[in-house]
Amino acid sequence: MRLSHPALLGLVGLLGALAVGGIAALWPGAPHVEATDSEQTTELVAARLDAVETLDVDDVGLLPEATVVAVTATIDDTGEQVSFEMVDDTGDTFRPGQQVRLQAITDADGQTTYLVSDFRRDGPIALLAGLFIVSVIALGRWQGVRALVGLALTFLLIVGFIVPAILAGSGPVVVALVGSLAIMIVTLYLSHGLSRKTTAAVVGTAVALLLTGILAAAFTSLASLTGFTSEEARLANVEVGGLSLRGLLLAGIIIGGLGVLDDVTMSQSSTVFALHRADPRAGFGGLVRAALVVGRDHIAATVNTLFLAYAGASLPLLILFATGIDPFGTVITSEIVAVEVVRTLVGSIGLIAAVPVTTALAAGLVVAEPEEAAAEDAGGHDHGVVPASPPGQDDDAGWVRELREAYRLPPDT
Repeated sequence: MRLSHPALLGLVGLLGALAVGGIAALWPGAPHVEATDSEQTTELVAARLDAVETLDVDDVGLLPEATVVAVTATIDDTGEQVSFEMVDDTGDTFRPGQQVRLQAITDADGQTTYLVSDFRRDGPIALLAGLFIVSVIALGRWQGVRALVGLALTFLLIVGFIVPAILAGSGPVVVALVGSLAIMIVTLYLSHGLSRKTTAAVVGTAVALLLTGILAAAFTSLASLTGFTSEEARLANVEVGGLSLRGLLLAGIIIGGLGVLDDVTMSQSSTVFALHRADPRAGFGGLVRAALVVGRDHIAATVNTLFLAYAGASLPLLILFATGIDPFGTVITSEIVAVEVVRTLVGSIGLIAAVPVTTALAAGLVVAEPEEAAAEDAGGHDHGVVPASPPGQDDDAGWVRELREAYRLPPDT
């Protein structure tokens, strides 16, 4: 199979035009979704805890370790000192001197009550973000800088377009697909440059993303998933009427899958180009088979990573179910668990599809324009020396065996 880079670039251009047109059409103006009416107003204010005193009160209805505490705090902006009582779920969460955010709730009569909404974590988060930026730039250098710019653009697209568009009443799935297309094209080309290698990864990601979206929509419907299992989803439904929670679930699956797909497709495309650089005489079939040797390992590791990521996020839920009396079959098919199962399996199938698709695209570009591909990839780094294939035997099993020996791969992979 031989592919023309200009033809694939034309396809990417079409996808980009669809993304831009979709963003323009869905760009949020005046919100179409109205917040639920309420006679009270809520505001978050920064404060410092001055005193925390445990009260001796009846603990009926409280968690085993919970206590009721009397809190005195000073609001940063006004210097006003306020006092209130609240439940400390662990018994030692709050201490004097802590920087917190207070939720100030004012009723229709103008009376304001306070409670601790959360801790202020600006300093630790900023420090961690600084360490992350330094690490990326130290290893990636200019490519790391471009990757960080891509990350910033991704953040802006999510908070500036995807979230407001959903709040404005647009369909979450359409918004997620349009936003994901834009994120995919911008970040991949920005991080890795305008090259055949990147183009193969972009098209491979688009195909796998489309498959992920179709599977997510189909099995969300078949499994009768409502999206009401998440506490955050319920709260959003209360605060803002008219949201499609099933649509939010689908949008989350699509956006979550994109991040892993980017990594897999770019790595697989790079593998094909590295193999071609090591043996320029390798044919399409040989490149595909050899790259899939690496791809299978990547799939196995990434699928496990995806499962562990979802399992880690759901660990408290798993512990809760482990202490119950329901049989395993009932637990695994309950919606709150089935949502995570569908996320994992749909995302994994998308990953599996991405590997052969991207591999074939990259190999097709390489064999169609070998000199241009070699010149474009000249700045890469060799990962080993691959023996040259005998003329006319580019696709035979012997070449693959030589490749396995050169890369010290097990003979049965």
